[in-house]
Amino acid sequence: MQNHLLVFLSSSVAAVLDKRDTDPSLETLIIPLTLDNTSRYSVDVGMSPGPDQQSFSFVVTTGTGYSVVAGIGCNDCQGVSSYNVNLSTTAKQLPDVQNMSLVGTNASGSLVEENCQLTQTNGSAWPYPNQTLIIANTSSDLFSPGISGVFGLGTNGRNGDFSATVYSGWLSRNPGKTNFTFGMMLNSPWTSGTDGGVLHWQSPDTASYEGNIVWKSMLNSNSTSLQTDWFITMDSLSFESGGNVTVSQSGELTTAMDPFESALIFPQAIAGAIYGGIADTSFLPSLTTATNKWAIPCDTKMSLTLTFGPLSVPMDETTLVLQNGNSCIGTIEEWSDPQADEYYLLGSSFISQLYIIFSVSGSSQGGVGFAHRNSSPKKLSAAQVSGIVLGSVAFASLLVLSLFLYYRHQKKRRERGIPSPFISPTVSLNHRTSLNENRGRMAVDFASSPSFDYNEFGIRLPHNDSHEVTVALSSSVYTPLPPNQTPTVSLMNLETPPPYRQSIANSTGTQQTLPAQKSEVIIQTDIVLA
Repeated sequence: MQNHLLVFLSSSVAAVLDKRDTDPSLETLIIPLTLDNTSRYSVDVGMSPGPDQQSFSFVVTTGTGYSVVAGIGCNDCQGVSSYNVNLSTTAKQLPDVQNMSLVGTNASGSLVEENCQLTQTNGSAWPYPNQTLIIANTSSDLFSPGISGVFGLGTNGRNGDFSATVYSGWLSRNPGKTNFTFGMMLNSPWTSGTDGGVLHWQSPDTASYEGNIVWKSMLNSNSTSLQTDWFITMDSLSFESGGNVTVSQSGELTTAMDPFESALIFPQAIAGAIYGGIADTSFLPSLTTATNKWAIPCDTKMSLTLTFGPLSVPMDETTLVLQNGNSCIGTIEEWSDPQADEYYLLGSSFISQLYIIFSVSGSSQGGVGFAHRNSSPKKLSAAQVSGIVLGSVAFASLLVLSLFLYYRHQKKRRERGIPSPFISPTVSLNHRTSLNENRGRMAVDFASSPSFDYNEFGIRLPHNDSHEVTVALSSSVYTPLPPNQTPTVSLMNLETPPPYRQSIANSTGTQQTLPAQKSEVIIQTDIVLA
């Protein structure tokens, strides 16, 4: 039966990928995930879209199919932003009350149907109307600062209420579709920053993974200690540390996966065997949480390999040893409840190693696909390529327009007779310029390099006994002058000994003799700064 289901899942997902370019309901939508300081991943959800929309961050979990939002009457919801059903124009109150539980947490409240929407990376909204939600009026350790709800991606396999899931709503809006499929690509929960990765909503992104997909069937959970809707079977695990500790298990190991948790949670016997052979470890029991932890030396070397069919997932101390201030703890934890001695839960520290595909068609029908992430650069989509082309065309057009405007500006300058090139107050190591803004005075130091570059200052200086200096003034610095007011310096005789003098003349015939230092030629005229 399981093998038939896996074949069905594989062919169904292949059909989804084949049709997504022509069927809008199968288009890959990118939903960004935000990573908070508790190492949990959240999405942005809008409720009652429109002018009265209420917006929240919902933590992502695959452990339940119920979505939950803190209600205004909840006294133990950590004071987070709360949903007010009375402000909604689209809410429909339901008569029932519903409890929801995850690992170490729970919530309870009345049910409501509400129009909701997810925010995509591009800012667009993905609407999912008439979604069933629990309005929490009581909760235990479910909410945290900035997190006002739960976005349930489970199947509700524990109680069979598939109609309350986001999948059921999508299938009812898309008759003829048999399953809802999406990809999950998480960033490490230990990464710095808030970028938690993405959900590839409605259809996986084939450019994000490589190789074959290994499928595992979802099986309904009937455990009271493992608070999740479904589990799969892991085929084996092997652990080593420094050659001194070797732990291995094989067979159909009952395993849940949920990004709501960051750790790898093992049965007590397995976790105890792993840490029991590592020197200087300390057991950290908990009376208030669902798991116990170990403090370990920060330089501990260890490796863990988990297998699912032909796919192996190796991890080392970069994932398994977590810095906690000046000390370290192990990412592998154990259930504090000894009754959970046969269950494994793989949190985001594992999920972030792979590309995970979820395909769901009912509360007891679905599968999980495992694939290695694509190690090569991601292919560009048609939309991205189109965006790059349009951007390049726009840039080229802007460049052509800029060149045209510059050419027209220069042409008008020539028509007005404004000399070019002009003085620019650029300074090199060999020359010095200074500008007296009151009278438009420009001084150029020739001492250290008499053969300075003509293009550097926009000054022409032939090197002979009679130096003629021509200065052209920039309209961006000075009020433009007609050609007959362009000041010139002529017949500058380098007398010996000093002082040196030069004669300044303009087109009116007026001449003035000014003293000058050997290292300096001063050009002065009564021009007005722009």
